[in-house]
Amino acid sequence: MTNNTMQPQLSVYLDLCRFIAAVVVVLSHLTYFNIATGSWSESLPQSGHDAVILFFLLSGYVIAYTTEQKKNNLTDYVVSRAVRIYSVALPVLLLTVCFDLIGLQFHPENYSGLYQYEKLYIYIPFHLAFLGEIWTISEQPFTVVPYWSLGYEVWYYLLFAVLYYFSGAKRVVIFALLFLFVGYKLWLLFPLWLAGTWLYRNHQRWKLNSFIANLLFFGSIVGYLLYKHYGGASYFINLGQNIWPFEQLSLGSAKKYMNDYIVCLFFFIHLYAARYVNLAWLLVIKKPIVILASYTFTLYLVHAPVMEGIGYNWQLNTDAATTSVIILVLVAIATWGIGLLTEKRKHKFKPAVVFLVNLLVNVINRFPKLKALDMPNKLNKEI
Repeated sequence: MTNNTMQPQLSVYLDLCRFIAAVVVVLSHLTYFNIATGSWSESLPQSGHDAVILFFLLSGYVIAYTTEQKKNNLTDYVVSRAVRIYSVALPVLLLTVCFDLIGLQFHPENYSGLYQYEKLYIYIPFHLAFLGEIWTISEQPFTVVPYWSLGYEVWYYLLFAVLYYFSGAKRVVIFALLFLFVGYKLWLLFPLWLAGTWLYRNHQRWKLNSFIANLLFFGSIVGYLLYKHYGGASYFINLGQNIWPFEQLSLGSAKKYMNDYIVCLFFFIHLYAARYVNLAWLLVIKKPIVILASYTFTLYLVHAPVMEGIGYNWQLNTDAATTSVIILVLVAIATWGIGLLTEKRKHKFKPAVVFLVNLLVNVINRFPKLKALDMPNKLNKEI
């Protein structure tokens, strides 16, 4: 059973979860980048990676919802996803390169990954194609550390598109080829993203009464916190690495896969119960939540180059909480400024994306074997 509509209060809550997850990533990076080193920093969340797992789950959920509601064809889907991703990823990547190159002139000793700057003609297209996590590759672009997750999510968009828009032998063949191309790290975490699509399609299957819903809603939060507090995460991370049978294949960004499944289970239960909990109070503050959530993707990518750029070029008193507060304010300003030009104006990217996709479609339709993909000749006029 699938949903025909999404409850307004649930939609707002998903936006709130998305924003909170981004904030958790930002706060956890204060210690990751050694910006916050004082004793007070021990109170900062260290769950940035877990927040990315929540992003995967939410992404699968939202993609399942939008594809069902909009009834788009494959080409429309590709354009929509490309506009969403590139409207933020491209400007952030190019701005980061510009500022990093300036910083390199003054403090080259502080910048790691210098080899990427020496071959920008290779690495900019490489990262714009989201190839950084394919098979044994483990490449993050410059100082945009969180970009690694796009090396998973973008390919999950494509894998989902094959499953959703194709059928029969074509679905099997195309999915198998794409699945083989992306490699074992993406295989490990793909079920977490698919869990979001399953959650959307089955959110009404087992209806919960108020007591059970609240028990699961709040119990999943308590369970997650206890799991982290008593070392469950460390245990399962080590277990996953110990039982990994392919020593020659580095797990890299997927090294926490066992823990990721446990964390995803907590989030899955929480979001399932969220549909049956009274969250109507959120509608009172819907507007600020939606506004904040609309900057989430920009915040997620922008904060790292801002933090690292400041850390590489200025002497900071990392023991002082005020240092972190000032940097967070600068991150917020950068997110707002860049977000106004990216997420808030992503429609400006549509003409270029439409042109490129139409060009690709025309190329495909010139080859009989590729034409079997049944790509439409033109995009819907709505695009």
